[in-house]
Amino acid sequence: MNKLYRKGYYYERKVKQFLINRNYLVWRSPGSKSPIDIIAIDDKGNVRLIQVKSHKNIKKEELQTLKELAKKYEKVPNVEVELWIFNKGQKIIYDKKALLNL
Repeated sequence: MNKLYRKGYYYERKVKQFLINRNYLVWRSPGSKSPIDIIAIDDKGNVRLIQVKSHKNIKKEELQTLKELAKKYEKVPNVEVELWIFNKGQKIIYDKKALLNL
């Protein structure tokens, strides 16, 4: 397991546990190469589709795919598309509105 993969795995697990602790039902999609790493649903039917990054360097194609997903669900109130970036001890979260403005 390379260093970057281990770091990403660590933060995906951290996000998963954070959401479980807030009563979300959570699935992690390891190694899927999809734009979504974490799918979380709360007891009210709210869905969070989350891409987790352990660094701020995001490939242009990955960002474009997330923006397209955010656009697709822009007017769906119970679906949120999010990008969580962990960089040098900081956590930055972009929701679908913020993603569309990147």
